Amino acid sequence: MRLAITGTTGRVGRALADRLAGCHEIVELPRTRLDLGADGCERVLAELDFDVLLNPAGLTSLEQCEDDPELAHRVNAEAPLRLAEACGGRPMLHFSTDYVFDGVTSGLRHEDEVPSPLSVYGKTKAAGEAGVLAAGGTVMRISWVFGPEKPAFPDQIVAKALAGQELAAVADKYSLPCFTPDLCEWVDGWLDAGCPGGIFHGCQSGEPVSWHGMALEIVALLGERGIAAPEVKALSMAGMTAFRAPRPRHTAMATDRLTDLLEKAPRDWKSALRDHVDALLISR
Repeated sequence: MRLAITGTTGRVGRALADRLAGCHEIVELPRTRLDLGADGCERVLAELDFDVLLNPAGLTSLEQCEDDPELAHRVNAEAPLRLAEACGGRPMLHFSTDYVFDGVTSGLRHEDEVPSPLSVYGKTKAAGEAGVLAAGGTVMRISWVFGPEKPAFPDQIVAKALAGQELAAVADKYSLPCFTPDLCEWVDGWLDAGCPGGIFHGCQSGEPVSWHGMALEIVALLGERGIAAPEVKALSMAGMTAFRAPRPRHTAMATDRLTDLLEKAPRDWKSALRDHVDALLISR
């Protein structure tokens, strides 16, 4: 199958391009080739031979979206719809976010829960979802993505722990992370199943966790390997002055539709995190 993939310089786009190349032909569409903020960006697709479009590209900085809502709307809301329409009936998988939920109540967010975003980022991503679905595309929401492609939160905690630096993380915001090697397997399963439509949630299973909880798990994993780490200080959302955009507190997502599709649940986040930490330690 010939897959066109946007945003291949980003974490998810890079993971998809690298890991799906073993079974599919990949057409990479980095921003230099397809800029979602540019007028007529969808016309690039007319020049391509592809079977399926995977669209992980987007404006993901919450603060940048607040500062430039017009750009956020072009990139996250308008462009996905135009791309879906330009596919001309070919399947499109558009990647969205758990930030489309307000996160007021605890528990798992289900695929059919009505979005109620708090931020410009969340609102524009929700609009993008709606457009893609109306045009016949598919949406996969992902959250707290980490993997070997680019450093993320777990990498920062490991690096600071090994350097003996102070560790701190927000303890009153909860979700379920997504490990890119697993995400690529889920996407491959979606392709094998004939690219069904609707909304899927792509995240690990297990109990919802805070960033502080993930940091504690990392410290425990390091301890198993004889590596001492400083205590992890708990921070609150209210004290995060860098967070100018509102952030939802409870956005852990249920993966019922993905589980049905794959005929197995995504593995627990602790197992995925263990694999990632092991790989980080081996590479040092």
